[in-house]
Amino acid sequence: MSGTVVVVGSLNADLQIEVATLPAPGETVLATGADTRPGGKGANQAAAVALAGGTCWMVGAVGDDDEGRLLTAALDEVGVRTDTVDVLRGTSSGRAVVMVEPSGENAIVVVPGANGEVTPRQVRELTGRVGAVDTVLTQGELSPSCIVAASEAAVAVGARLVVNLAPYTSLPADVLARCDPLVVNELEAAALGQELTGRTLAGEELLRALVPHTRSVIITLGGAGALHGSAAGQGEVPAPQVEVVDTSGAGDAFVGAATVEMTRTGDLAAACRAGVAAGSAAVQHRGARMAPMDDAAAGPV
Repeated sequence: MSGTVVVVGSLNADLQIEVATLPAPGETVLATGADTRPGGKGANQAAAVALAGGTCWMVGAVGDDDEGRLLTAALDEVGVRTDTVDVLRGTSSGRAVVMVEPSGENAIVVVPGANGEVTPRQVRELTGRVGAVDTVLTQGELSPSCIVAASEAAVAVGARLVVNLAPYTSLPADVLARCDPLVVNELEAAALGQELTGRTLAGEELLRALVPHTRSVIITLGGAGALHGSAAGQGEVPAPQVEVVDTSGAGDAFVGAATVEMTRTGDLAAACRAGVAAGSAAVQHRGARMAPMDDAAAGPV
C-alpha cells in the first residue's frame, strides 16, 4: 500500500478576526486583532494528512490572485502536492471570515469563489492524474455533484472513500454506502439521521441508525471525544482535557489524522483515537490550519 491520499475539497484564504464576544444579529463589535491565514476545509484536511505523515495530493481550484498563490504555497510548505490544483483565470480564490472569541468559540462565513467553479469532470480528471491512490477524502464545501464525482473517482481507482459531511448536504444512498468512514459532528449526524429515519436521534442510538447506511461512521463530539461504529461493532474515544484557544481547526485536524490511520491500518478505532489526539492538539493554537503535533500537546487519549 502506497498510503496515498487524494483530498478533493476547498481552499480558502481565512480572514481571522479576534473578538471579545461574537456579535448578535444587528450588533457591531470591535475586533481586538486580525490576520489572513490559509484555510478551507479541503486544504486544512490535506495539510493535516501531510502533517500526520501521509502522502497527500490536493484536488481543487484557486483564483489567479495573491490569495491563490498563498494557498498553494502553504500546502507546498507542508508537503502536499498541488499539481492537481487548477488555477482559474478571472475568478477570485475562496475566502472566509472567521470570528473567534477568547473561549475558542467561533463563527464562520465562507465565500466559495473558485471552489464554486469546480466541476465533477475536473474532480475525475485531476484525481486520475495521481496514479495509485489508496484513499479519496472529500467534504461538503464543494457541490454535491463534486462529492459524487469524488466517490466515482475512488471507485475507478479502487480507493477507500472518506467523506466529512461538513457542512451537511444530502447525498445519494450509493455514495453514503461507500463511505469508510463517514465523519460527521453531532449536528450533521442528527440531520442525516432525520433524513434517513424521519426521527430525531442522538448519541449511540443515532450511531446505530447510521451504521447500516455506510461501511463505517465516526461522530465527533467536540471536547467529549468521538463515537465510532461499523457492522463489526461500536466504540467511544474520550478526549483529553486541554486548554482551548480556538476550535476552528479541530474538526479538520481530526479528519486528516483519522484518514491517515485508516489508510495505513483500516482500523476504525485506531483512526478515531488518532483523530481525537489531533483535534485535541489543534484547539490549543490559533487558526484553522493544524500545527505539527507532539505527544505533549496531544495529551493522553
